[in-house]
Amino acid sequence: MNAAAVRLFGEIEYWFAMIKVVAIIVFILLGLVLVTVGLPSADATGLTNLTAHDGFLPNGMSGLFLAMVFVLFSYIGTEVVSVTAAESENPVRDIPRAARRMITRLALFYVVAIAIVLTVVPWTTTAQGGSVTESPFVTVFSAAGVPAAATVMNFVVLTAALSSANTNLYLTTRMMHSLAANGYAPRWTGRLSAAGVPRNALALSALGLALAAGVSAASESGAYLALFGVSVFGALVVWLLILATHHAFRRTRTAQGLPPSPVRLWGAPVTSGVVMLFLAAVIISTLFIEPLRPAWWAGIPFFIVVSIAYAVTSRRARSDASRTG
Repeated sequence: MNAAAVRLFGEIEYWFAMIKVVAIIVFILLGLVLVTVGLPSADATGLTNLTAHDGFLPNGMSGLFLAMVFVLFSYIGTEVVSVTAAESENPVRDIPRAARRMITRLALFYVVAIAIVLTVVPWTTTAQGGSVTESPFVTVFSAAGVPAAATVMNFVVLTAALSSANTNLYLTTRMMHSLAANGYAPRWTGRLSAAGVPRNALALSALGLALAAGVSAASESGAYLALFGVSVFGALVVWLLILATHHAFRRTRTAQGLPPSPVRLWGAPVTSGVVMLFLAAVIISTLFIEPLRPAWWAGIPFFIVVSIAYAVTSRRARSDASRTG
């Protein structure tokens, strides 16, 4: 799909997303019915699960804070909205509109769905780790009498996984193409096919999927947490760099006497600074989660290598520019 034109990629992702959205909407509606009036095969749960078992935040703020790294993992990839600016006909109009809709849908389809899960299923059940026998989503669908509820949800989860892989391939491919266009990656990764797709960059990005599959096959029990930790560490550092770039962008526009950007972040630069502090705190919290500590041993050397490579290529680019001038 990524090797074809971007229009086909967008069409396929639309239908992938539709499957997830329909499943979550049905889940939310059934969950609300189960909470308020009950279903033929299950009594109404009410709101007691939100206050039972030591009440709300049973492990205090420390439990909430340590959970943040797992919560943020669900939002990794939201930055792909801005990456599509290069292929948008009118990015000033389209990107802010897409970003607002994304935030609205996250609030509806993710936050509300999780609220339903917490209301229907006691947190003591969902926190049992390896002893959990079924997803809370399956629990609700089963209570509603949906036939083959587990099979239906497995299909939805598989579709979501394929959609995530597809989108992340798109993201890494376009980032590699952008790096090549600015002299920060080999030129061959920036070459386009007749359909306008950087297929060399796509092949290199797909190698990451192959490596992840190999790690999973070699160490099934430990592969998930290892890959989870590395991806979270990398994503949070990237978000910090995006926010730092935003600060530099605003300062540069002001120094050059340019008018304010037509698209502005609410409360900036205060809001972006607060978010940077929050993300830094979440990264530090991974040191207190034993399975995620290896992410530091891989992440820090990786970013040191990348920083050195950036410094070398930047110096070379400035030297070439001065000779040309």
